[in-house]
Amino acid sequence: MKGIDVLAEALLACTDRQYTVPGFPVTDLGARVNAEMVVNEKTALEYALGDSLEGRRAAVIIKNVGVNACADPLLQASAQGLIGGVVLVAGDDPEALGSQTSQDSRYYGELAELPVIEPGPESCFYGVAAALAASEQFSRVAMLRLTPALLDADVAHVPVKPKEGKGRLSKRSWTQN
Repeated sequence: MKGIDVLAEALLACTDRQYTVPGFPVTDLGARVNAEMVVNEKTALEYALGDSLEGRRAAVIIKNVGVNACADPLLQASAQGLIGGVVLVAGDDPEALGSQTSQDSRYYGELAELPVIEPGPESCFYGVAAALAASEQFSRVAMLRLTPALLDADVAHVPVKPKEGKGRLSKRSWTQN
């Protein structure tokens, strides 16, 4: 199977809601999971954070430049905490094949102190499950970094049963009341 097919299956199996702002290389991935199209990346992440507070797992599927647009809620979510897992699927385009820039979204992992999962051809399905598990374990958004090479590659189809988990919100004294 192609990487995009396995990743779509994993997102559908592991998340309750999916949001997208189309852009290369993840436009087709958003379409395959029938993700809700949202006006912009910031709004998509805010919807996903709202789902998390209700205990639902959510995925936000955006291109690399879109990660810049949702930086504000991404960083704020690290202070707030999460209940249901949230995975930010960042479609990086290292060679700028279909994007205006070549950006490496992994730097947001360091900046926002969030886990970054970059699956390989043998771990596409597991990568989605691991990102959600890390999101709930650390109570913050997890990033799943994808590239055109992985989406187009022939990959192993190894379904994984998602583990149920819950995060926790930060103490009220740590955030503004």
